[in-house]
Amino acid sequence: MSSTEPNGEIVLVDGARTPHGTLLGSLASVGAVELGRTALDGLLERVDVEPEDVDWVALGNAIQAGIGQVPGRQVVVESALPNETEATTVNEASGSGLRAIALAADRIRASRAELAVAGGFESMSNAPWILPDYRKGRRYGDVELKDSMLLDSLWDVNLDVHMGEITERLVDRETVSREAQDQYALESHQLAAEAIESGAFDDEIVPVGTDGATVDRDQGPRPESTLSDLAELPASFREDGTITAGNASKLSDGAGVVLLADGDAAAERGLEPLATLVDYDLVYRDPDEFNEAVGDVVEGLLERNGLTVGDVDACWINEAFAAQSVYVMDRVGIPREKMNPCGGAVAFGHPIGASGGMLAASLGYQLRDDPDVTRGLVGMSVGGGGAIMALLEER
Repeated sequence: MSSTEPNGEIVLVDGARTPHGTLLGSLASVGAVELGRTALDGLLERVDVEPEDVDWVALGNAIQAGIGQVPGRQVVVESALPNETEATTVNEASGSGLRAIALAADRIRASRAELAVAGGFESMSNAPWILPDYRKGRRYGDVELKDSMLLDSLWDVNLDVHMGEITERLVDRETVSREAQDQYALESHQLAAEAIESGAFDDEIVPVGTDGATVDRDQGPRPESTLSDLAELPASFREDGTITAGNASKLSDGAGVVLLADGDAAAERGLEPLATLVDYDLVYRDPDEFNEAVGDVVEGLLERNGLTVGDVDACWINEAFAAQSVYVMDRVGIPREKMNPCGGAVAFGHPIGASGGMLAASLGYQLRDDPDVTRGLVGMSVGGGGAIMALLEER
C-alpha cells in the first residue's frame, strides 16, 4: 500500500468473466475453482497491476458441498496471485458475488486495502448429490439422496419450499400474468442473442479451456423460441402455476470478478477505470418476500443518492424469475428498454454465487462503451428474503 489517504472514491478498474455455460453443457468438465481461477487470472492479465499489489480478494460461492476447504482461498492459491494474498469466501446465496464486491468496497473505504479483487464463481453442473445423516448409518430401509444444488441454492430452508413456489406466491399477490412472464422471457432471449452477435461481451469474456474445446461465447440464449413455444411449457412448481423452465433463470456455470481500487491509488498507478462504484445497499424482509426485497433495495438506493429511475440508464438486475422482473419493473417504474438491455439470466443462466461478479463486469464495460449509458444499477434478490444492489457511474 502507498501512504496516500483514501479520497472516498471507489473505482471499478476492470472486470473479467467466463462465458455462461448451461447445466451439463460446454463448461461441465470444468470445476468451480478452475472457473474462478480462469476469471481471476484473466483479470490480472488485462490490468497494469502487479499481482503482489492486490491487497485482498473476496469471492462468492454458494454451492459448497464437496468443493473443498475455503473455496475462495483455493482460487487464489491456484491463480497468479502470491500465496500471501488475503482471501475471503462469501456465501450469501444469489447475492454472494455482489456481496463480495460490497465487502471489498467497504475494506477500501476503511483504508484496509487499496486494491481488491472481488466477484464469484459457481459450477452447478458439478454440484454433488449428498446423503444427509448417513454418517450415523442405516440398519434397514431406503436411503434418500439429496441434490446439493437444490438444497444449497434453490430451496428456502426456513419455509421448506423452492424459491419458485415463493415466486408463485408473488404472482398471486401481485397478479403477474403468465403472458407477461413469457413475453419478458422471449425478449430476454432475443436481447441476449443480439448482444452476443454484436460482440457486446467480447472484451469482458475470458475464454475457458475444456476437455474438448475452448469456450469463448455465452451459451443458453434461444432466439428461435416463440411465445407459442413458451406457452406450451408446463408449470414447474404448481399444477396450475405460471412459472416454467422457459420463464425462469437457467441452471448454469460461470465466474466473474472485478478489480476495485481507491480512486487516488488508481490514479497513482496510471489506471483508467471503467466506472465508479458510488454506493450499494442490502435489505432483508420476510423470507417469503425475497422478490419484493428487490423493489425495496432499488427504491432505497436511489432515494439515498437523490436519484430517480429516470436518472438511471441501465439496470442489470438478475432475472431469477421473469415474474420477479415484471413485478420490479411495474413497481419501480423501470422502462423495459432499461431493464437488462442485453438480456439476462432467463436466457444466459444464473450461476448462483457468480452472477454478481459477472453482471458487475458487464455493466462496467457497458459504462465504458455505450455513450448513452452513464449510470447503472446492478443487483439481485437473495434467498432468505433479501436483495442487494450497487450503483455504478461512468468515469
